Amino acid sequence: IGVAAIIYMFVEEEYRKRGIGELALEVISAIHAVQGCDFTVLVADDKGSGKLVEWYEAHGFKRAPKLQNMMGSPDGNFGTTMIAPTAVPSDFFCRCKIRW
Repeated sequence: IGVAAIIYMFVEEEYRKRGIGELALEVISAIHAVQGCDFTVLVADDKGSGKLVEWYEAHGFKRAPKLQNMMGSPDGNFGTTMIAPTAVPSDFFCRCKIRW
């Protein structure tokens, strides 16, 4: 089983709600899938508000408490560890306008 991590992803507030985060997740998942990774892990740090964790959950991620300490966030001090299977929609490479 291959696992890849998103180390840091951030969308500036003035660019949010434009689909940039969703596109970034799709591209990252496609890259991870092409590299043979089965899962993507990350630590969602929303300073305890829960909003970012909910956003990732809405985009297919699940909380991964058994990975919390390994991902450098013991007891959730620096965010919530999350995991999702990598997946590439069948039409992704046709509709993605990002040049590889």
